[in-house]
Amino acid sequence: MRPGQVAVLAPPLLSALAAEMDHAGDLCARLEELVTRLAAAVDGEPRELALSEAQTLDVLTQHLASLAVFMRGISGQLTTARSVDPDAVLAQVPLSDLAARLRAVLNNAAQIPPTPDGASGDLDLF
Repeated sequence: MRPGQVAVLAPPLLSALAAEMDHAGDLCARLEELVTRLAAAVDGEPRELALSEAQTLDVLTQHLASLAVFMRGISGQLTTARSVDPDAVLAQVPLSDLAARLRAVLNNAAQIPPTPDGASGDLDLF
């Protein structure tokens, strides 16, 4: 794929990935509900384990939802401006630890020099 193709594909692909994250989050929420119901049916150590796992599923659900927020934000900015304001997008991410990890990646990527015009990295054969 050439850079221009990637730029056109990025917004709808990010939106589709966000929708998939939402779907995965919905499935996790259903699983969390099941684990919570199972925890109510037992006592002792199995109950504690089930409640702990239900909390883990809740964290996973929140993580997926936050990733979806991030991807939708990037997609929206690329659709309208063809550039990204990472701080504006990251400000919308509800989980601050996740936002910090993404910010670190984006800051490292910002230090990579852009590819010179005409140097896509593709091999052109004549």
